[in-house]
Amino acid sequence: MITFFRKIRRTLLSKGRIGYLKYAFGEIVLVVIGILIALAINDWNEHRKGIDRKNALLTSIQREFTQNLQQLDTVLRYDDLVVRSSYEFLKISHTDSILNDADYIRNLLQNTSWTWTFDPQNGALQSGISSGEINLIINEDLTNMLFSWKDLVADAREDELRSLDTRLAAKPVIEKYVRNVDYRSTDRTEMGKSKFSSDYRGLVQDPLFEDYISDRYSRMTDAVNELKSVRELNLKIIQLAEEELSESK
Repeated sequence: MITFFRKIRRTLLSKGRIGYLKYAFGEIVLVVIGILIALAINDWNEHRKGIDRKNALLTSIQREFTQNLQQLDTVLRYDDLVVRSSYEFLKISHTDSILNDADYIRNLLQNTSWTWTFDPQNGALQSGISSGEINLIINEDLTNMLFSWKDLVADAREDELRSLDTRLAAKPVIEKYVRNVDYRSTDRTEMGKSKFSSDYRGLVQDPLFEDYISDRYSRMTDAVNELKSVRELNLKIIQLAEEELSESK
């Protein structure tokens, strides 16, 4: 057997086949290397595309949450005004000098009637969750915050709606003593004062109104506290999104 293979090798050597085999082997090696390079380039391209999609998502989320923050600050400003005005109402119910100040009470009443709600834009976030591209985000803390955002906003919304329900329930009590046109600034501007007098003293000293103001104060305070938690999360999401974008560039 060994002698047989030696004869074959001598025959190939005599015909120059070794050079051909070396050439063929070299070609195979080059083809393999080419395939490996092509695969590596394809992997790099796919990785780059993934980074581009992630950066596009983060940019949209950052823009969206920046707009949400602006809206949230406006809502908090008016909600805080409701809380402070409600608290002031609870303090003045037995203060004669203030009870005689119709303009002051009218302004407080107007301030307690604000009904702003936080309605964030979630288009980019929902798109990222639906497409699965949110999983391209490297920072796990950011991903977890984005997934928890909806639930935290829903909790705040519940408190906002409870406060709104309280306001609507008090409408008959307020209308018993005060003409709408007297304490709604837009109505007063367009229609002038009512020809019927409003009894602000009677309103403030009515136990049902006191109950309303107490509930309004309590429930709006809860809503403000929830919204402040939402604001903290909103700020953190913007910060972490910006950090990951900077690292990806």
